[in-house]
Amino acid sequence: MEYISLKGTINSAVKVISFTPYLVRFELKTNEQSYNCLVAKDALNFIYMAEEAAPISIFGHFNKRKQLVVDKYHVQSGVLAR
Repeated sequence: MEYISLKGTINSAVKVISFTPYLVRFELKTNEQSYNCLVAKDALNFIYMAEEAAPISIFGHFNKRKQLVVDKYHVQSGVLAR
């Protein structure tokens, strides 16, 4: 399995596509191209933090459908955690 690390912006609305288990989809826009991304690990926290056009760094791998499965992420958002 080949892992990849990317930086870019969230280019679409963050959508829940499955509830059991929670699975979230969004589009990542980098300088070179766009990627369809899936988040399963810590998906509810991702929904809370992620906003459209927010800068994001991700680490993940591609599945059989050429979707980028996100293993780790860092979202720069305006949400303050207390």
